[in-house]
Amino acid sequence: MVKCYPKHEKELERFVDPTGERGETPYFHGRADIISDFESILSDACISGKGTIHLIHGAPGAGKSALVGELQRVANAQGWKSVEIDPPALWDIDILREFFPTKNIFHKIDAKVRAGMGMFSIELGAHRSYRTIRKTLRSSKRPLLLILDEAQMLGSSNKPVDTSAMVASNVLKALHNGKMGYPIILLTAGLRTTLSSLKALDISRFGARNRVELGPLSKVSARSVIHDWIVKDAMAKGDPTEWINAIAKEAGVWPRHVHSYSWNAAKYLRENGGVMTSEGLKEVMARGWNGRINYYEQRIDEFYVDEIKHVSIAISEYHAGDAFDRLDVLAPLSKIYGEAESKELFDRLIEKSIIQEKSDGGYHVPIESMHKWLVDTYVKRKS
Repeated sequence: MVKCYPKHEKELERFVDPTGERGETPYFHGRADIISDFESILSDACISGKGTIHLIHGAPGAGKSALVGELQRVANAQGWKSVEIDPPALWDIDILREFFPTKNIFHKIDAKVRAGMGMFSIELGAHRSYRTIRKTLRSSKRPLLLILDEAQMLGSSNKPVDTSAMVASNVLKALHNGKMGYPIILLTAGLRTTLSSLKALDISRFGARNRVELGPLSKVSARSVIHDWIVKDAMAKGDPTEWINAIAKEAGVWPRHVHSYSWNAAKYLRENGGVMTSEGLKEVMARGWNGRINYYEQRIDEFYVDEIKHVSIAISEYHAGDAFDRLDVLAPLSKIYGEAESKELFDRLIEKSIIQEKSDGGYHVPIESMHKWLVDTYVKRKS
């Protein structure tokens, strides 16, 4: 049994992205069930001495990085050491050592073996790399939380190949199945395509507690975030109810929008002595709306205008948030682009998390306000 000790040193200070649109947040609310499950996972790992892989996935702006920051704080408070890594650290020992600078106690693997001369050398190199990575990860004196954000890159820009893929698969399987001989949890966060990226490396099934799909905040949590930015951060003067009500109605419950509108409100109030006026609220709303439109436009930037227009027409038959069948979208697209190109377009929409599979069946646009914007912009206003 490995005993977890509380962290005595001061918690690491958390930073907010200067754009006010991504990253961690100092005013975190909601996700209580997810945090409670994670606390139990940490405790179970300490008792059993075994770790696992914990996956958080969702569309851009769902609050993945903010949740990861909160789970990191929880782990640190329970005595866990946390280390943020890049994907290649899962298969390249030299890169892994950059995140464990004081643990550089192992000899480098022979260059010829690592390059791989024939299948035997490739397999031997993969095995030796795995063993060295395993030793490095086990060298921590405290239970270890590895953090891998933007984990979908394992299937794209940071996709391991050949020997690297063998090493990555071995490391991930050992982490996932608790075979490291030490409480090590790999906390991964990314788009929904992270699932297929991990599956390609032989990680396919997750326990009910270990796969978290992020969606909107509750209305209560959204209002709490807005309140804290206005009252705690900007130290607004007077009753903030009017501002909170107006921002909550406009921002909705999508985490990225809630954070962006709230950040803009706090920024305006700090610049104006905390005084809340009707004109000030209008300016905050305008800033928030511009940020929202910029977000939507960036999401569809890699698609042709005609593609987005015809996709918007196809989903306009459905209310925002409602599920639609894949074939019901492909059928009208196939009349324009043909069957093969339509399927490729649908797959790209899923890859970019513009369309997402629902846990209870069918597909939907995971951000309801984006569904409405697509229909308003490409169907109603241009029909």
